[in-house]
Amino acid sequence: MPTASTPDGFAFERFDVTDAGSIATVFAAKEHRAGLYVLHFTDGSAYVGVAESVAARFTADLDAWTDIEALDFAAGTADQLEQLQELVSRLTHLRERPSVPGAIGEAPSAKSALPKERAKRATLLDTAVGKARKQFWELSDHIAYPAIRSIVADYINSSIPDPANTAKYLWQIAALSDNPADTGPRRLVTLTCGGFETLRVDEIVHDDTIELDLRINTNVPRDRTDEQLEVSNETVSAGRGPYRDERVWSWSIDLGALLEEDVDVDLGIDDDTFDDLAYGLNARLMRSGNSTGAASHNQDLATDLLAEAYRQLFETE
Repeated sequence: MPTASTPDGFAFERFDVTDAGSIATVFAAKEHRAGLYVLHFTDGSAYVGVAESVAARFTADLDAWTDIEALDFAAGTADQLEQLQELVSRLTHLRERPSVPGAIGEAPSAKSALPKERAKRATLLDTAVGKARKQFWELSDHIAYPAIRSIVADYINSSIPDPANTAKYLWQIAALSDNPADTGPRRLVTLTCGGFETLRVDEIVHDDTIELDLRINTNVPRDRTDEQLEVSNETVSAGRGPYRDERVWSWSIDLGALLEEDVDVDLGIDDDTFDDLAYGLNARLMRSGNSTGAASHNQDLATDLLAEAYRQLFETE
């Protein structure tokens, strides 16, 4: 929902555009067209601009930046741009546009954006949608998504402190890889804490079957040598992780086996110890101050996982 603010005489209306592919329909309905605007980015920086059609310019801005969180709009003219830039620069770092925008298209009118005839309406299949939202939709359509959601939600419950209030800023979740490989595993889910990958789910396609590999990094017990970290059986393999900056216990678990009641998933340690080690690493990483991945956080996926995590806890009450 938009919110109003009035810094030094400018009356702004704010729009959350984290997963937006366009603001044209909303602006058409509100009869917003020319004016001043401020883009807010995930790293706290901002860009101040002016346009004859802010909705059309925003489409070009999405081509230039992928980490826009919010847009403030105010009626105004080009001769007020410098004043606004000065005001915003007192509060945060101003970005410069990385390149000159190409041709700016026309924003639709209210009649065309919100037509009277139902058959002419824009649908989810033909309207612009943010990249992260589209990735979540694609992941949620995966045949194994209910299983993935269940396992990752349980991990969040077990190993992330205050998950609802630390999401995006201290831990992040991403859906699908930005650059899927033509061969080899396809990354479906990646969870990071403090900028370090602590969980991921890979899809490995064999002729007629799909294998899901759950990879989790945990703390290392103080009394264990690297040799004592080795675990290998039909459903689990583990050992010291291949990282220079963090000594972690890296686990590879057959996700499908976790869901089978008649399959024994032997971690070599009890479940509580495993959860303690996972929590210990995540909490330490979240305290490190190294969380810089807010731009890659998939809010739709996080919201769905947190809802499932709450449902799991509620059912155990």
